[in-house]
Amino acid sequence: MVLDIRTWEQTFQELIQQEKPWAKWTLRLKEEIEADSVAPEWKQHQQTAVGRFWCTSCHQSWDSAQVKILCHVYWEHWTCQGQVLMRIFAQRCPKCFYSQLENPEFSTDSIMKILENLAQYILHRYYGHGFRKRPVIWAVPLQGPHDSRECQSCLGGVCVQGSQRRIIEKPSTSSPQSLEIQGSSHPDSGVLGNNEPRFSWNILISVCFILACLTAILNEFKK
Repeated sequence: MVLDIRTWEQTFQELIQQEKPWAKWTLRLKEEIEADSVAPEWKQHQQTAVGRFWCTSCHQSWDSAQVKILCHVYWEHWTCQGQVLMRIFAQRCPKCFYSQLENPEFSTDSIMKILENLAQYILHRYYGHGFRKRPVIWAVPLQGPHDSRECQSCLGGVCVQGSQRRIIEKPSTSSPQSLEIQGSSHPDSGVLGNNEPRFSWNILISVCFILACLTAILNEFKK
């Protein structure tokens, strides 16, 4: 289904007003927003959805379970009004050598999951409701692993794959705080070195202790 932001906004507003009838929220697409670059008093929300892409060059299609959706959220508590800026990241055709970024299409069920997750986040963050994120259900057959080289969000460091690659390639330019932010979107990801061999400090302490004992024994013999 081709993205119709007006229909998305109407459905999103209805989901909010089911719990807060007086609340007024708007939803707008904005390609310029970036991850971890949020204006003061705004909050960031990210989620992953299943989508389908169509190549305008070769007319082939492919499904992806790694369609990243970034939202910047702002709420004025004195007016009970809020706004959401949404960016849906594109992908390139994995078969074409030269291809442009293509925007995804979503099924009706995927759209509802996206909007329900967003509404649940807002109800939890600003109205104190319990947060129950709907799990992603794979409704389409997926072929092969996610190709981070053709993914706009991976290249921008939004995907887990892109974040991990950027951390490993440029460890000296990332602060501990930025490492935690980049790896927080996946339970198995973390700070640089999760899968790297670590030096055992216990072995070093044991070796130093043995050397100290040998030195003391040699000194006694010299006396």
